[in-house]
Amino acid sequence: MRTHAALTLALALTPALAADPEIATYLKVRTPGTPDVAPDGSLYMRDWPDGVYQLYQRDAGESPTSQGTQLTSFDDGISGFTVSPDGSRIVIDASIGGSEQDDLFLLDPRTREITTLHSNPDVVFDHDAWLRDGSGFIYHANDDVSTDFHLYLHDLTTNESRKILAQPGYWYAVDVTDDATRAIVGRYVSASQAEVYELNLETGNLLDLSFRDENGDAVYNSAVGYLPGEQDVVMVSDFDDGVRQAIIRGVRNRRAPMPVPGLGKWDVSGASMNHDRTLMALGTNEDGYGRVHVYRLPSMTKLDLDNIPEGVVSVGELEGDTLVYRVSSARQPNISYSLELADRDAEPVALTAVDDQGLDLTNFVEPQLIKYTSFDGLEIPAFLYLPDDHTPGTPVPFIVWYHGGPEGQHRPDFSATRQYFLDAGFGLLRPNVRGSTGYGRAFHRMDNYKNRWDSVKDGVAAARWLVEQGYSEHGKMAAMGGSYGGFMAAAVPIEDTRQADARGEPNLFGASVNVVGIVNFQTFLERTGDYRRALREEEYGPLSDPEFLQSVSPLSYLDEYRVPFLLAHGLNDPRVPIDEAIQLAEGLQRAGVQPRQVYFHDEGHGFAKLENRLHYYGQVVDFLNETLTE
Repeated sequence: MRTHAALTLALALTPALAADPEIATYLKVRTPGTPDVAPDGSLYMRDWPDGVYQLYQRDAGESPTSQGTQLTSFDDGISGFTVSPDGSRIVIDASIGGSEQDDLFLLDPRTREITTLHSNPDVVFDHDAWLRDGSGFIYHANDDVSTDFHLYLHDLTTNESRKILAQPGYWYAVDVTDDATRAIVGRYVSASQAEVYELNLETGNLLDLSFRDENGDAVYNSAVGYLPGEQDVVMVSDFDDGVRQAIIRGVRNRRAPMPVPGLGKWDVSGASMNHDRTLMALGTNEDGYGRVHVYRLPSMTKLDLDNIPEGVVSVGELEGDTLVYRVSSARQPNISYSLELADRDAEPVALTAVDDQGLDLTNFVEPQLIKYTSFDGLEIPAFLYLPDDHTPGTPVPFIVWYHGGPEGQHRPDFSATRQYFLDAGFGLLRPNVRGSTGYGRAFHRMDNYKNRWDSVKDGVAAARWLVEQGYSEHGKMAAMGGSYGGFMAAAVPIEDTRQADARGEPNLFGASVNVVGIVNFQTFLERTGDYRRALREEEYGPLSDPEFLQSVSPLSYLDEYRVPFLLAHGLNDPRVPIDEAIQLAEGLQRAGVQPRQVYFHDEGHGFAKLENRLHYYGQVVDFLNETLTE
């Protein structure tokens, strides 16, 4: 952080204003997270009736409208949990103030006693895979070297841990053999490069299972788990035509890999296998929509799932012959269902219900999947949302909403917040600019390193398309996004100015909302979490090339801004430190522009607490009304 005085000033600029009661109604619409089903039928899920995510338990057969029993009360909520194979123990991940430095806790569901297993404010601990008998689990942590995640095995019978892998990189575990002598592990480098190995838990030896390119470099590889017999593993890799397909790979013999049939040429986006290894579920990403495919193992017989609806359908867990999945669409609020696969006539059963706050969700606006052409002829997919009462040919104020990542993707899922803006008269366009995942390896890699600014041009082309199609007009659009989307929100007004000057036209954008965004790639890489630096250098470029990093940093072009800004950030953000927002705020102030600023002392990379989201969106609504509609 550069100056404490600047931070104090910035905090003083955001008095605690009450959020608009209408936006508050939309923000309070909620659905519990996807449940984990224990062997006895009990459901465990994250929920936030009090505004912060905690763990809740519901008995088998209880109504999906039941809130269940609250099992945790962490001040800052929990970030995740996992239930042991026999349901007798639960490992919980939780951090302080959104810092993402998760600690690990053990919960006994019978006594509700919570024990701290691993805690250090400077270390990230993360649970990976249970031993098959539930006597322990593998986790990863960067306690020895801040840049690297080593693997540990925690024995719950002795409450002791031992290191099982200490190599450079971001390591994690996926599955363990019945006799706990071997494990499938992975090393993540980037969204386009990741490796899979079998680890001998007794000797520490690694057997490389990764698919690689002609230069010997790993392409994208991940693992689902061992097949019955533990001599084959199901992997996901994009080695064939750049599409992430499910592949059966022999662990010891190197026979030709066999693709899992019936998935089409779509990226596999999620996977699950039951404890008995008799069923496997795979999710595919089909132009942003999602579909679930289920197979009997080891025959790979595909089951008929015609009764699962359309939308963004995602894989949950498989418990015995029960599939848990989640359906999200503009009018379907992330409801989880179970389906008994042994009964061909079974109908899906809702496991969760929505608190709709009295809103009629059936009237929510469904988006259109559109495609526009960018500066170099590349076709960019995007989701277009128009207010329900929109008259064709009538321009309206628009929010061009950029996703984070950059290896993210906008999908046509549920969002009451988006619906609020539509009901308030704004249109929304959510482009998946080059660099987005879900469209194959080549598309994902198009923005790497020296091609960074091409994605910014894609972002401006989205706004130009809106004007050309008559949906909006010059100066009546806001660039908005979080994280990498925050970088886009800060960068597209610069490219917009350049194109406007070249064309002799007014600017397309009239406002920018930058949430936890990067504005100086050099300081970002210097100050982000040590364990994230290598990942981001792979994507954005190395610190050894400072000249290039400055050339794509919005902070280098303050004199090209012609839009008002809203900046929002959490003070505990380890990914994009608060100094990014402070640098931009100070730069704009020196240029005579006073940005609206919203900072939270108890948040990190995004705003988890309802109270803070209410305040933030109240500020956004006021800012957009002031800049785009007055």
